[in-house]
Amino acid sequence: MKKLLMINWALLAVMGFLAISGCGSKDGDDDMNPDDTNKSGYFLKAKVDGKLVEFKTETLLSAEIGSLEIGLDIPTVYNLSLSGSRQVSNQSALEEVITIILTETTPITEKTYTGLVPFETGFKGVLLGYALEVEEKSFITDVTDPNVNLQITEIKPTFVKGKFSGVVIEFLSGGTKTITEGEFFLPRRN
Repeated sequence: MKKLLMINWALLAVMGFLAISGCGSKDGDDDMNPDDTNKSGYFLKAKVDGKLVEFKTETLLSAEIGSLEIGLDIPTVYNLSLSGSRQVSNQSALEEVITIILTETTPITEKTYTGLVPFETGFKGVLLGYALEVEEKSFITDVTDPNVNLQITEIKPTFVKGKFSGVVIEFLSGGTKTITEGEFFLPRRN
């Protein structure tokens, strides 16, 4: 149980790092306004416990696809990282974040991915995360009961589209949040 809790905390740290690192700014001022409406049409939205959460600031939206060859006896790992967030007005702190990380041992394609299972170097499958600064809590897919779904409908050189849903847990309190009707149209950053 202790090992599982440590794995969950490690996954949470990775999720936070990817959410923050994937949110680079092009202009500096664009991303400071949470009401900024981008003209590109990019977005990430979902209902969190029934309440609509929507991110439209282009500089705070990101999709990255990559792969990592670890060694001869371990398969190549393919990753897709999707994130959307909102900054606290006139600050660099993030007010709210949704992050989705897909890890696979085969190339990532346009299809549906579910669950999260252990393999040689960690977990493969879908990891969903949600954080809301006012609650001072981070929620993430429970690796012991991964209720998560990611449907990738389009992968292009400049964007990724799809849908997602799942239940995430805050491990210290045991509280959960249900994420439904998730959709995204995100710019690729690589």
